[in-house]
Parts: sequence; structure tokens; C-alpha cells
Amino acid sequence: MQLKHRVALNGAQLDAVDDRIIIRRVETGDPKINVSTVGLPADGSRVTAMTRESIDVTVKFCIRLKKKCMADREAVLEKVNAWAAMGGKLTTNFKTDRKIMVFLAQPATAGDPWDWTKEYTLVFRACGVPYWQEDAGTSTSKTAVSSSSFSMTVKGSARSVLDASFKNTSGSTVNTLTLNTGEAEMSFTGLGLANNETLEIDHEDNGKRCVPRIRIKGTGGAYRSALDKRSGSNDLYVTPGSRTITLTAGGAGNLTVTSCGRFA
Repeated sequence: MQLKHRVALNGAQLDAVDDRIIIRRVETGDPKINVSTVGLPADGSRVTAMTRESIDVTVKFCIRLKKKCMADREAVLEKVNAWAAMGGKLTTNFKTDRKIMVFLAQPATAGDPWDWTKEYTLVFRACGVPYWQEDAGTSTSKTAVSSSSFSMTVKGSARSVLDASFKNTSGSTVNTLTLNTGEAEMSFTGLGLANNETLEIDHEDNGKRCVPRIRIKGTGGAYRSALDKRSGSNDLYVTPGSRTITLTAGGAGNLTVTSCGRFA
């Protein structure tokens, strides 16, 4: 039964698991923020670092079954927990073009099998990127450039990172490349990027962690790491607003940069 509140994991809707599921609420909790400080000689302290560690999304639902249908209720509950078990990309019908990458932190528990009015709870947690973020993101591309500076709009209300790809179309090997966001700079030397190969900078996020990947995609589709060729910033950090992106490379290629804005 399609309801007012809808929630999906990797495109699979919870209310499609069984038509006796009634979703009551989908709630985003307060983020867990770690603040590090050092004391001052007098009263007070100084903040040295602030990190957003995680955020929970709670799904509350009921099962529309009569009181004595205990076995059926257990069967539906097992299907719900199987749906939730792998986590992944969580979306709702009331956050347009938004996603959050999560894992299952707390499955739904049966409780009293006679309580046919029970409200069940699933808790999903995001640690890798503890923010709702744009689902599709925004991309900007430049063709056949070895030097380029351009503006792009970064959406959201919190600092995020860019994904980037550079396909070598120069006809020869590209060994040097630098990307600058105005807030971070990533440089490569000894890159060995052959003609028609692509340098890819992206992020693998499974909810539990988000790992930057810096790889070269060969013409046959196989990947090899380019992490040891990098120097400078650990990631291509950007804050919301209009940002200037600068490329300098040792040969011409096709550049695409993508921003998925994060929302505090």
C-alpha cells in the first residue's frame, strides 16, 4: 500500500515489501559532533577541531494485521529486516533529489507478539558522509583543455568534496596534472596517463566509511591506482557557493567535475 511517508533503500520501497506495512514516520536525528578543545591560562578554552561523526535516520512503522496473526506478523518483520540489512542509498518521497548513504544500526525487534498495535523501529546510521546530499549532483565539463579556469556552483549548506575525471586526448602521455578548488589543491607527477586513459577521482561510500579513490582507467577498462602519484590536499574540498576550479595538465584532455552538495 502506497503511503504518505515513503522510504527506499537502493530504489526498493519499504511499502512494496508487504502491503500490510504502514510507515508512520521517517526522522533524521541530531548529528553527533565531536568538539576538541584546549584550555586557556585563564577561564575558557579554544576549539582546535570539530568533526561531524555520524547521524541517524529512524524509520517507524506498523504492521496491519489482527491480534492473533502472530506468525504472519513475524514473517512481515523478517522481510522488513531483510530489506534493511544491507543498507545503502536511502531516499524518501519528501526530500527531493536527496540521498544519504547508511548502514543498519538497529533492526526492528518483535517485542510482545500479542501487541498488534506495536510501532516498530529501524535505525539507519551514516558515518562515511553524515549528511543528506544531492542524489544526482551537478557536473561541469571542459573539452580538449590543458589549462582551464571556470566557475561552478556548489549547493548545500556544508563543506563537501568534488569528484573529477580527466580523459587524456592529447595523443601522447600526460605526466603532470593539478586541480585547484580555491580551498584545496591536488597535484600529480609521474602520472603516466596514456592517450585515451582517464584519471578518476571519486569516493566509495557504504555508510560506514567514505574512501577517496584515485585511479587510472585504462583503455581496456581495467583500473590501476594513482594514489602514489598525488601530492597536496587529501581531497578536493569545496564549500557552498560559486567556486572557481582550475586545471593545469601536461597535455590536453576532457575534464568533468561533479559536486554533490551536502545539507547540514
